[in-house]
Amino acid sequence: MKRMGSTIGLIVLLSGCGVYSDVKVAMARDALRQECMGTFTNTCVSKTIDYNILLLEQAKSAWLAQEGELVESLGKEAGSLWTGLVEQRTDQLVDKLESVRPGFFSRWFLGDAQPLSGKGMMEFSGQDLKEMQGALMAEFIAKGKKQGLTLTEKGAEKYAPSPAQPVAEPVAGQAEAALEAAINNLIASEIAKEGGAEYTDSRQVIYMDLNEDSQPDAVVLFTVEGQGGGNGSYQSLAGFYRSGAGWMYQGHSVVSGAVTDIKAAPGQQVAVSTLTSGPDDPRCCPSVQGVDIYTWTGRGFDVKQG
Repeated sequence: MKRMGSTIGLIVLLSGCGVYSDVKVAMARDALRQECMGTFTNTCVSKTIDYNILLLEQAKSAWLAQEGELVESLGKEAGSLWTGLVEQRTDQLVDKLESVRPGFFSRWFLGDAQPLSGKGMMEFSGQDLKEMQGALMAEFIAKGKKQGLTLTEKGAEKYAPSPAQPVAEPVAGQAEAALEAAINNLIASEIAKEGGAEYTDSRQVIYMDLNEDSQPDAVVLFTVEGQGGGNGSYQSLAGFYRSGAGWMYQGHSVVSGAVTDIKAAPGQQVAVSTLTSGPDDPRCCPSVQGVDIYTWTGRGFDVKQG
């Protein structure tokens, strides 16, 4: 069943198509930017909502077009599950957009004025749509597992691993070097935001299966200190998926307390040992020991304090 989760996700990703291919969307985007770039008015907020709904409808059509591939690979139940989720979640988002649209009076009589709420509206980006699809896929996988979806004969031919042609394991040294390079790239991007430097002695790496594909992924604890020219520091947990001989960064989250150790816990969880300051501790020297459980979400870690 673990392998089935990653297989379902692969099918959804491979059967997707481009959202920005429609000329109508490109023309609408250009017209919106020409009229409303840098302009915060009731009219422009409403037009931005119109554009986002148009873009969402295009994305919805692309996502619904994946039904045939899902039916072929996972059966009729997969198709109805996917279309139901897409319809439900996109309709909910359209309703949310409409709920913040300036009213008729504001648009017609106060069109050039700023919204009374003081809230604007940003255009949806390609990354926004990828995150929406990712959330849909995660929900589809979770519900598909509960329903017991399995590969059809055609699906098995396309996606099931062939025991006669096993994938060669990467050389250990190559994998370690690739992971270190991926970690260094992440930390460099963090330092580029507000400066500082990594406290390398506190870096820790553990291996666990984060995406249920029966492959060892990596969880990394890293520390950045001196950001902004100060003497403060922060620590983060980052997740990397293993991909052949390489590693794909997925996301990270800042952790609280002074972390002394991390260990893999059941499921996609990490036990984080920390020291926090007691009522009589000086600022330099926390002494209260604790363990927080952080759960991998696919983009970062959520904490359940112990």
